[in-house]
Amino acid sequence: MKRSLVLYFSSEIFLSLGIGVVNYAQPFLYKSAGLNDGLVGLLFSVNSFFAGGAALFLGPMADKVGASRMFKLATFLMAVAFALLAFFHSFWPWVLTAVVSGIAVGMLMSTENVVLSSLTKGHEKAGVLSKFVSLYMLLISMGVLLSGFLSGTIGFRGAVWVGAGITAVSPLIRFWLKAPDAKSDRLLRLPSKHVALMSVYAVLIGASMGVLNPFITLLLHNHFLLDNHVTSMIQAASTLMVSVGAFLVSSMLRRFRHGRTLLLSFLLAVVFTVSMVFAGGPWLFAGGYLFRTVFLTMPGPIVDAAFLDLSHESEFSQMFGTRVFGNNAGSALGSYGGGAMLNHNLMFGLALASTAMIIFGYIFLLFLLRKFRSTQST
Repeated sequence: MKRSLVLYFSSEIFLSLGIGVVNYAQPFLYKSAGLNDGLVGLLFSVNSFFAGGAALFLGPMADKVGASRMFKLATFLMAVAFALLAFFHSFWPWVLTAVVSGIAVGMLMSTENVVLSSLTKGHEKAGVLSKFVSLYMLLISMGVLLSGFLSGTIGFRGAVWVGAGITAVSPLIRFWLKAPDAKSDRLLRLPSKHVALMSVYAVLIGASMGVLNPFITLLLHNHFLLDNHVTSMIQAASTLMVSVGAFLVSSMLRRFRHGRTLLLSFLLAVVFTVSMVFAGGPWLFAGGYLFRTVFLTMPGPIVDAAFLDLSHESEFSQMFGTRVFGNNAGSALGSYGGGAMLNHNLMFGLALASTAMIIFGYIFLLFLLRKFRSTQST
């Protein structure tokens, strides 16, 4: 393995592990400071808003200044944001940390796959990206488990300090990483047509997740009456299922190729989402959710790889940034709609709405790939 790849993946171990530790302890830290649910939700909303905005506007900038530079800066800002989160004790300073963290997330998600692609030229893109997703989701789930132990021994603030310390190792390693950057000749530019339309697909898939995923723990706890311990274990298992789904992509591609793999993953995601509507108990409901997570994860690396092939290297960061913005916008819309349905006791309407968005997303994706691949071949 090349030295740069060793540095890349070793730094990812510390980054993802630290993210997992902080992500688990963060909402409990907010609550321990006396914030109500509305303020906690507002802090997470601020984070998502700035993540989407940073991805949209800083993606083209990364193509100009170099994705690897933006990638290193984003990793450093992530560690800074986590340290500030542990240091502050009240709402308004935490708004600042949410802004910094959101910008770091947007920058990182716009550039990390670009850097990885530049270091793995000559390899099958979907397989490389899927293995990367599998790795970091597995590490995040390990961080969550570690955080659960730390929170019970040194408290939630102590766990966040540990997570910030682990994360801070990553930018130190990435400082030495060298990656080839294909730079754009313009700082700001409008996205090309296929990138802009990809964002529509991203909105649909983001909405399919946002309308259901944030409410799973509430449904398991309030409707199916599972205790907090079991509910948290199911939520942790869903993170692991993302890793499993991404890990399966390479073997599925070897067996079924791209088109059939996409069809099977979307079809099975629909089947298991619909099964949640007819679940008579918590275990069938949770099982449907976990299997849905596996198969809804699989299209991501394949779609990213397909649009990398359709894009010039100098617009890779903009492509990922636009996709991240679309996912965040769709998730926000889905979460709003899901909350409105729950207020009217339309519990199973969440799964049906998610199913509809998955189907629309698949149909729109097929249209895009056929349209732009035929254009590219001519």
